[in-house]
Amino acid sequence: MKITLAIPDSFKAGLDEAAVKKLMEDMATARTTAEKKLTEDLAKNVKLLTDTITAAQGIDDELKKELTESAKDLVSAQMTEDQVKKLANVQIVSGNRTVAARQLGGRGYQWPQGDVRITLDGSNEIKALQAEVDKRLDRMPKHNRYRLSDGAPIEGNKALVEASLALYDAQHARRLHAEYESMKKLAAGDGIISDVAIPAIYERTVLREALIQLVGLGLCDVGTDKFTTVIQIPYSFRDTAAAGVAQTRTYEGQAIRRAGVKQTMEEARPIPQKLAFEVSDEMRYLVANGVLSFDILADNANNAVRIVGEDGEQIIFNEHLNAADQFANTAVVDEAVATGDGTKSIYITNNFPVVRPKKVFDLQGVQVGATLYPITVKTNAVTRTEYDFTNLQAPGLYWYMDYNLGEIHFVTELGAPSNVTNAHAILCSYNYTTNVYKWDSDLGALKTDEKYDDFLYRFGLRKAIVEDRAYMANLAIMSGTLRTQIEQARQFSANFKRPGTDLLVDGNLGRIKDVPAFRSYAPGLAMGDQRVIVCERGTTRFRMLKPWTMGQLQDQRDANGRFTGKKEAYGDQFIVVHTPTELKKAFTSMVVYSAAARVDR
Repeated sequence: MKITLAIPDSFKAGLDEAAVKKLMEDMATARTTAEKKLTEDLAKNVKLLTDTITAAQGIDDELKKELTESAKDLVSAQMTEDQVKKLANVQIVSGNRTVAARQLGGRGYQWPQGDVRITLDGSNEIKALQAEVDKRLDRMPKHNRYRLSDGAPIEGNKALVEASLALYDAQHARRLHAEYESMKKLAAGDGIISDVAIPAIYERTVLREALIQLVGLGLCDVGTDKFTTVIQIPYSFRDTAAAGVAQTRTYEGQAIRRAGVKQTMEEARPIPQKLAFEVSDEMRYLVANGVLSFDILADNANNAVRIVGEDGEQIIFNEHLNAADQFANTAVVDEAVATGDGTKSIYITNNFPVVRPKKVFDLQGVQVGATLYPITVKTNAVTRTEYDFTNLQAPGLYWYMDYNLGEIHFVTELGAPSNVTNAHAILCSYNYTTNVYKWDSDLGALKTDEKYDDFLYRFGLRKAIVEDRAYMANLAIMSGTLRTQIEQARQFSANFKRPGTDLLVDGNLGRIKDVPAFRSYAPGLAMGDQRVIVCERGTTRFRMLKPWTMGQLQDQRDANGRFTGKKEAYGDQFIVVHTPTELKKAFTSMVVYSAAARVDR
């Protein structure tokens, strides 16, 4: 087969030099133009990507930059405007999720967990249920509803309340949804409410009402954490031996001192709070019949709130006192307290206040490690057992300690005073705190107002001690009774009032030496009417690990095994209250006592 090629006349003679140069110049120009267009198109698309992400709302500049940089390599010059915008929107959605996760994580929300459900109006369902309960609660006098916080919710507790409710809602979403559906059916005239368990919305209400009025929460660093056997409490503290005032002035060529701010963590274990309840059939019938009268539930919720709340307050306030006493304590071994004479049951230690023993338990109730700050009491060389207030111990001689005043009380197994046998030597090993000022309330030659002026002076010195340790003295805790006694000082009168010492409601007890004072309220508090705490607010840590929930209702039986027509259930909650060791120097205290009354008797 033959192939015939037709050669144009212009090429028969070949390309001359000028033609070759022109051809090469045209090719270079075309290539440069194409490359320029690609560069311009790529820059245009990158700018479109950047502008779109930058215009997004709710994302901080640093995250926008990060989103833009991570997507730049995916942009090409050939992409259309719509394709670039779609890529930008994908990054914006990712950024919004990151922002939401940061905010929720910062507030203690854990996601996902519990009874996870996909719904469009779950929060509205919960709001509707809660609104039904709140209608009844709102009819209750404020002084009854918020007993722990003097008749008003505490605004500063709302963040922890919201985080704790979020945990509860995630764990019990299915129950809340079922109760909402039942409520809608009842409103339409049909449907039933199951009576095998206490309504989830009741539990939710108890949790909210208990936390919103805890005065102690506002004095702590609060948050939520995962429920586990041991949690880590991170914190930082200042090493005052490192660089400080006048040590930052470093000239050329000299060594620069480190600030000495140290970051560390300590372990803390969950504290269980469990409480059983008795629910009558009558209450269940009112709910099951569709009456939806939550008055009885409101009353039961109020009682549960008070008990759970008081226990939480007691733990928090006791921790503040213990932290103050544990700092700068001294051990005493076999102190010869006294010799029994057969007529006395109370004997005083040479030093006080006595540091309370500290025991740590795991979730099974097994003690972890040795007891810190232990106490041993001996009479006639026999070690005596501490009285446990159960009245179930074997017959014998027991003791309990008034830690604030350093008084050993000897009692029988039933708690009745028991005199120590004549000539029996009493020995005691214990730890006492030196981080305290002992204020004798005996008047002596002073008038009452003059005496309490001295108390205010000593209080001011305690404040100065905390500040000298590089902490802020912005919190005082005492009982309402003790505050009333202090008000007898002349400085509180109109003519002698000094700035920073008044009766204005700065804390719920006012201010003393410009320090907000708060009333310690809960039955059986360790500080009683003898102690005053001065410290930096927010030093003690409070973490909610598992919000308050109730178990299934079970039939109650009497001692003979017969039904009583009542149901029983219990609820539980797990918290952590802990003061980091290095931060206990932010606490100090005063003890109010009578030297005339503090004697063997």
